[in-house]
Amino acid sequence: MASATADVRSNSEDRPASSAASDVPAIEIVGVDRVFTRGGVAFTAIRDVNLSVAQGEFLSVVGPSGCGKSTMLNLLAGLAKPDAGTVRTFGQPVKGVNKDVGFIFQRDALLPWRTALQNVALPLRYRGQTKAAAQDVAREWLSRVGLAKFADSYPHQLSGGMRKRVAIAATLAYQPRIILMDEPFSALDVQTRTLMEDDLLKLWATYRPAVLFITHDLEEAVGLSDRVVVMSASPGHVVGDHPVPLDRPRDLLEIKFDPTFTQTHERIWEQLRTEVVSARVD
Repeated sequence: MASATADVRSNSEDRPASSAASDVPAIEIVGVDRVFTRGGVAFTAIRDVNLSVAQGEFLSVVGPSGCGKSTMLNLLAGLAKPDAGTVRTFGQPVKGVNKDVGFIFQRDALLPWRTALQNVALPLRYRGQTKAAAQDVAREWLSRVGLAKFADSYPHQLSGGMRKRVAIAATLAYQPRIILMDEPFSALDVQTRTLMEDDLLKLWATYRPAVLFITHDLEEAVGLSDRVVVMSASPGHVVGDHPVPLDRPRDLLEIKFDPTFTQTHERIWEQLRTEVVSARVD
């Protein structure tokens, strides 16, 4: 385990010190439009979106279905291009697949023919690590997510929550500076979901990447985040930006009883409810 820990630390230490100290936002979305064509008819998914996420910040985005939340993630990952405006990470325009980001999807993207260990090690191998070094780091991260005993298990032998932990470990193991998360816990039962959210915050605290977290669950957004952004009904744009004045570290099993949590949730819900109703009417 000592070598695994050393490798994990070296990934972080190899980054330029100026990057960590810089005031340059991790994410900048400036005046962005994204238009799709459906049956020959143009459809605007997002319009004039402006959003900034600081380095080390955990930001959640909520909004009605179809407001373009996932579209923003695809633009940041370099999987799509904006039709207007600019998308930048750490001050640089996103051009092609963005190596600064790790992407955790709603459904885990584990390869069924690979073990948990092999799935976590694979991104490290793609980034040039030797097989032995990648497996050492993978074992360390499987241990961090409580799956050390399941390193040799295949995805079909794991529960939904365990597969999600493997997917999170596979992303955090190579320590991307930005993590994009698209409703990662929506398929889990309530109890497992709360435990996973709590685990995520503990893992995030290990090296504090910037996180852009998409969710339909406002309680989840408030519990996890430093800020919560509200998107309008389609075409989506930012209509609210709410700081979450809750101390860290947070115990998500207890925090929902905190009056500050309740007040913050109510304040954001007043705005979100308007957009949800508007989306239904439209």
